[in-house]
This record gives sequence, structure tokens and C-alpha cells, in this order.
Amino acid sequence: MQTWKKKLVVSQLALACTLAIASQANAKDISGATYNTFGYDNTASTPWYYGYADWDYSDATHDGDIYPVINKSTVNGVISTYYLDDGVNGRANALSISNSTINGMITSKCMTTTCADGVDTDGTTHTQYDRFSLTVDHSTINDTYEHYAYDVLNGDNTETHYLDTYGLGNAITLDVESDIVIQNNSHVAGITLTQGYHELDNTPYDGVEGVADSSNVFTNTLVVKDSVLTSGAYSDLGTSGFYGQTAKPSDYGETNATGADDAALIVAASASDNAMQTTATFDHSTVTGDILFSSTFDNNFYENGDPATDTTEDGVYNPTTNGWDGTDKLDVTLTNGSKWVGAAQSSVEAIGTAQMYGEGYSSVDWRTLSPNSIWPDSTYDTNGHVAGEEVYQSGLFNVTLNNGSEWDTRKLSNIDTLAVNNQSQVNVENSGLLADSITLTNASTLNIGDSGAVATDSLYLDNYSRAALTEETAELYANTITVDNGAELALGLGQVDTHNMVLTDGGVLNVASRDYVLNSDLNNARFITNDKSKADYDYGVVALNSDGHLAVNGDVAGNYTVRIDDATGAGSVADYKNKEIIRVYDNNADTAARFTAANKADLGAYTYQAQQKGDTVVLQQKALTDYANMALSIPSANTNIWDLQQDTVGTRLTNSRHGLADNGGAWVSYFGGNFDADNGVISYDQDVSGIMVGLDTQIDGNNAKWIVGGAAGFAKGDISDRTGQVDQDSQTAMIYASAKFANDVFLDSSLSYTRFNNDLSATMSNGQYVDGNTTTDAVGFGMKLGYDWKPNLSGYVTPYAAVSGLFQSGDDYRLSNDMRIDGQSYDSLRYELGVDAGYTFNYGGDQALTPYVKLAYVYDDADNNANVNGDSIDNGVEGSAVRVGLGTQFSFTKNFSAYTDATYLGGGDVDQNWGANLGVKYTW
Repeated sequence: MQTWKKKLVVSQLALACTLAIASQANAKDISGATYNTFGYDNTASTPWYYGYADWDYSDATHDGDIYPVINKSTVNGVISTYYLDDGVNGRANALSISNSTINGMITSKCMTTTCADGVDTDGTTHTQYDRFSLTVDHSTINDTYEHYAYDVLNGDNTETHYLDTYGLGNAITLDVESDIVIQNNSHVAGITLTQGYHELDNTPYDGVEGVADSSNVFTNTLVVKDSVLTSGAYSDLGTSGFYGQTAKPSDYGETNATGADDAALIVAASASDNAMQTTATFDHSTVTGDILFSSTFDNNFYENGDPATDTTEDGVYNPTTNGWDGTDKLDVTLTNGSKWVGAAQSSVEAIGTAQMYGEGYSSVDWRTLSPNSIWPDSTYDTNGHVAGEEVYQSGLFNVTLNNGSEWDTRKLSNIDTLAVNNQSQVNVENSGLLADSITLTNASTLNIGDSGAVATDSLYLDNYSRAALTEETAELYANTITVDNGAELALGLGQVDTHNMVLTDGGVLNVASRDYVLNSDLNNARFITNDKSKADYDYGVVALNSDGHLAVNGDVAGNYTVRIDDATGAGSVADYKNKEIIRVYDNNADTAARFTAANKADLGAYTYQAQQKGDTVVLQQKALTDYANMALSIPSANTNIWDLQQDTVGTRLTNSRHGLADNGGAWVSYFGGNFDADNGVISYDQDVSGIMVGLDTQIDGNNAKWIVGGAAGFAKGDISDRTGQVDQDSQTAMIYASAKFANDVFLDSSLSYTRFNNDLSATMSNGQYVDGNTTTDAVGFGMKLGYDWKPNLSGYVTPYAAVSGLFQSGDDYRLSNDMRIDGQSYDSLRYELGVDAGYTFNYGGDQALTPYVKLAYVYDDADNNANVNGDSIDNGVEGSAVRVGLGTQFSFTKNFSAYTDATYLGGGDVDQNWGANLGVKYTW
């Protein structure tokens, strides 16, 4: 039970005119009806007030007007709970509003002069017995009732008078200890919570006990669930308008609005003898408006000394902490996707460490206070120099965001602690945020945008959280910034100032493309070892693009991996190779930093990684990128397809000289193969499949038997290496001839034209997809000179020498990532010395089987260079290799036969893991 005392900050409200109380036998249940709390007729000189909530048949000094369970109603005016707590018959100090609209407000204040200054009509002091409980369920309290207008007859004239109510507060204005629940899609225009009573300390002082502090704490709880809280209004909004439309109390940021008019929640802890502590929780709800917190030191607290301690009457007061009843608090929590747009503003008193103890009064030992906060303006010694930051504040204002909640700041906010957890976010744009400490955890974000400024003593980013400065006018200041466990500080375009940057357990400082100077120390939270295999190994990450640069002016110690984030196909080797990306200016011999590569980045045609060289870190050139490797491999892979086609025609001509008589005919053949290539620059794996069809005939002349014909080839290839991929299509037209002389010497020859189409794709190091297309024309030739030695009628051994060449035109093209390939003409020659051997088994004259084997030495000569982004890169393949193969030809009839062979070629830059040829022919 608390005795009502006149408030020390917000004065007791009494209406300017005398309001009549209509005494009733019982409170009226207004559910399902429209109810007006003010009324007037000419029998009275002033309006009546019928807005007190109370239970039926109250035996207190005032009979109620409204039954405190309101459902499906519309109430116009002001509902007061002043008489609801009568302490009699166990009646609950509770008001429930459901499915209703209150065009006005709810207050705990006295609304009539009969109870002014806390004295009831029976002359007794008004008493608070129980905590007040307010439930607002699926209802609206809009704070729109600014005046009660009524007509007064003055002789023959009718005058309109007004009773102003706009200054009473916003939608819910309470000065009693309260538990408030707003739920189920309710809308409330502003809440104000103040202290209307307190439990006094034991005064006056004495030399034994001094001041006996009261142990009572004035507490409030507010829970807003699935609902909306907006700003209310303390001003008369009807005095201005735009095209006849006035502002609503819920409008935020109006030009003529006062600070209180923009407030969604006001918590004012007065200089009473008890601390005021409030918790406000917003669950899946929306808040539009400022949250204001004010606190002063308690009554009887003398931060500069109590006159009662001047026992020597010398005018010097001993500092004392007596009369301090605890710290005022406002803890605001947003959870489960709640969103708040507005400012958080705190107005408190503070003392420095020199004032936190008391010599006290004579013969009395007084307690010493401990710091409970820090002060942005610092504390000072007697010489006016900065002594520290620790203070004792009269009140603390803390904000917590949980589970995907969001705070978009407005104006200038100042709080004690800000905790942003579980994928929540804070956005600071065209506004400022001052907090003693800011902590982000579990993938939460702090975005500082245009004209946004954040200042704090310590910023702690943890567990993949991110703070980003997105505009040039964004500013972040923190004495210490700690980036931990995969979290990231992205400099963006803004300015970051700090004294100590701590990157630990993979925390990332992202410089991007900035040329940034960090005037700060840079270190790990625990720098013990450089050995990655040790459990206590610690490291940070410096991330930047290839065009970025970080200079550190300060002591630098610890382990850092350097991550290159960008990727592009543009740029020559000179643009990247050995380019400086980090420089450390540290003259402290006791500190040392180790920088290693975190990744390889695709830049131009090559990959690069970070490499430490003394006090600098540069880009070290490595292998070709996947897309450059594919682009440079295409000519070699084209040649592989053409070589298979040459082998296919060669098999056709070889088979014409063995087995049953071949007078020319029509033939079709499938061919395929798999290749592995690696010349130390390019590398790839290739699969090829295709078909050739041909038509030829035998001609006698010039002491030889000639096979003359033409063929068309169609092939598809697939080139791959890592993420690189090329889809190949080729079409070939070929004429060929074979002359076999009477002395068993033969000469095979061919001329061809081929068109290659290649579609390239790859994934760059930053995950970006890249593609391109090139079309190439090529001409080729082949010549083979050999001798068919027949040890008997059925067997043969054929030594031979061959040369072939393919000449591809250069196709200038550009990939989607801006890598430029110019003048990639490509010439390849193949020289071959080999021997074939086979034996023909005849079966009745019309059928025959001819198995055979092949063995050859092959030398490929393709010494070529391609121009990529202005650099010449060797993409030629060459070297000696051995070819082995076997095959067979079977004649089903004297006119129809089938053949197949398989080959392997290995030893050069390109290995043919297998090659196959399967065909049929019909001879004339």
C-alpha cells in the first residue's frame, strides 16, 4: 500500500473548471455501446465527467461511472482509473478493453477538483493498494480527443465553450505501478509512464543511521504483442492544417510537433525516494515514434555534499551517498520481427568517481557506490584534465533487438547499451546514434547510411554479424572495435575512426576498393602462435578488392589472412602482378604481424593471391583462371577433333588396300575419343564424338589405282577443367585421294575445310558466371606415304610416314567479364612415323576378316601464342608421343563390310586416352 504524494516532476492535473460527479449506485457496463465521458446541460455551470472506472456497488468514497470490463464499445473522451483501486473486497485493480475503440485516452489521474492534490472527497489521503493491470485486446486507443465542446446559453445568445484535454497526455498515461498488455492487432497512440507516489526515506538525518533508504522499487511492465504503438500528442493539433486537414496524434515527424508529440513511449523517473524501473517488450509489433527516458537522482541524494555534514560549520560539505535508493532503468526489447522507427533519447544525471563515496555524518560509516556506466564527455580531475569515463548515472536506458527485429533510427538517439541479436538490424540514416556499447550477434547488421553517424565506446561484432557504411557521409566512431567469429566491418564509402581494431577468430575488415588509411592499432584478441594447427591459433581477415589498398598507422600484431573479393576478366598482367595492397607503418619492435593468402582471385587472365613482402602485401601471380584456360585451350581442342577426323579418313583408305577388293563406295563412320592436355600453362579434359560420311570411287591411271572421294564430318566436343566448360560444334568438308602404285607404294592425301563453334562458360572466384562464344574457320591437309610389304598373300606390314596440318583463323572476341582475346590464330603440324601390320582370313571368297595393329611415333608441333588483354600467352601444345592401336575389318559380302579400331596416344602435351572408330562401307 502506497500513500499518494504530489509528484515532483509532472504536476498534479486538475481541470480548470469544477466538474460535477454524478453519483451512481453502480458502475455502468458500457459494452456494446457508444459512451461519452463528458456531458453538459444548462442545469450546471460546468460539464459533467462520467469517466471514472470502478466495480459494481463500490463502498469506496466514490461510486464508479464505467464498469472496468469494456467490450465492443466506442468511448469518446477520457477514462480514468483513479478510483479503481479501492483496496476493498478483493476487487482487482484492473481495466480490460477488448474489441473496442477509445477516441481519447486512459489516465490514472484525478479528473475532478474533488480529488485534487491526492485528497479524496472524505478528506483522507488517496492510497494506492495494488499494482494496476491494463489489457488492451484487439482495440484502438487513438488519443484524438483534444477538446470537449459544449454550447452555453448566455441570455439570448448561444456560446460554444471548450474543455481542453489534449494536454493530459497521450493514449495511455499512467503514474501508478502498472502491468500493461497490448495485443491482438491493437493500435495505441502513445504511452506515458511516470511516478505518482513513493515510499519516503527515514528523515531527518541522525548521527547513527543517517538516512534509512526505502527498499521499494517503482516497477512497470509493458508487453506489446502483434500490435502497433505510434506516437501520441501533447499539443493542440487543431491549430494548423494543410488544405483543411489537421495532423493526427499518430503522425510522426510533423513540422510543428514537439518532442512529446513524436513520442511513442515516455518513461519519466522523478526525483522521488524510490527508483523507477520499466521493462518494455515488443513482440512481432510495430513502433513508430520516439522513446524518451528521463531520470534524476533520488530525493535526499546530494552529489555535491549534504549541508547536514558541515559539522565544523566551515561551509565545506562532506560528499555522501545517503538517500540513494537505486538506479532508474528502462529496458526496451524488440523481438520476433518487430520494427521500430524513431529515436531513443535518454536524459539522466551522473556523478564521477570522486563523488561515489561518502565521508558521511559524524560517527557514521557510509557506503561507496560503484560505477554503473560510462560518460561520452569523459570525467576530469581537479586540474581540468581527462581522468576517465566511469560514472554513476541516475538511470540506464538499454535497447535489445532479437529474432529478426529492426530499428530505423531518427533524429539523435543516445542510450547506454544496444544489443542486436539473431539476424536483427539497426539502420542509421539522416540520424545519429550514441551508445556506451553496441553488440551484434548471430548474423545481425548495423547499416550506417547517408548522413548517418554512430558513436560508441565499444563496438563488438560477433558470429557473422555485419556493420556497413554505405554512403560517403556515413560515420562510425568507437574507441575499440572488435570483429569476431566471421563477423565483418565493411568500410564501404564512409569514415571509421577508432583507437584499437581487433580482428579475431576470422573477423573481417572489408576495405573493398577503398584507398584507406587506418590510424589505429590492429591486433588479434589473443596472439599466441602463428601455427594454424594449434588450438589457440587466432587470426583476422583483411578483405579488399584488387583496386583497394589498406595502410595501417599504428602497432600491428597478430595473424591475418588477406582475402581478395573481386573478380574480373579485364586487365593485363602489369595491372595486377606485384601490386601493393597493404602497407604497415609500425615502428614498434615488440609487435609483428603475419599476412597470408586467404584465397585466389580471378583477375584478368590469371589468378592472384596475397603475398607478404616485409611490411607490405602484394598480389602474387598464379595459374590461369578457369575461363582463360578454356579460351586458350579451344584451338588445341579444335585440333583434336580434326585429328580424329583425319584418322577416320585414314582408316577408310587403309582398309581399301586390304581385305576383299575395294572399288570405292559409300561409307559412314562413328568416331570418338578422350583427351587430357597439360603444357604447363593450359590444361583440360576433352570428350569428342562425331560422325563422318563419305563417297568415293576407284580410278585407274598414271600407273596407279586411285581412290578419290569426298567426306563430310560432324562432331561435338566437351572441354572441361574445374569450373570451365566449352561446348564444341564442328562441321568439316573434305576431299581425299589415295594412289597405290604397282610396286605397292601408296600415297594418301586430303584437303579439308572446317568451321568450329565454341560456347565457353565458367564461374569466377567470386561466384560470378562468365560466358563467351567464338567461331573459327580452319583449313587442313594430310599426306601419308607408305609401302605395303606382303610377306604372303594374306599378311601385310606397312611402314609409313605422314604429315598433317591444321591452320585456324584468329577470332577476336570478348567474354562477358571483359576478358579480351585478340588474334588467336593457331597453326598445328603433326609428324608421324609408324608401321601397320595385319592378316586377312578369307572365308569362301565373299567373306574375310582382317585384324591389324598399329604402332607409331608422333611429334606434335603447335608453338603458338595468344593475345589476351594485351599479354602474349603460350597456348601451343607440342612434344613426342607414341601411338598404339588395334582394329579389324570384316567383309560380310564382297560389297558390304564393317570395321572398327581403337588407339591410344601418349607422351606429349596432349594425351589421347582413347580413340575409337566404328564404320561400315558399301563398295560398288
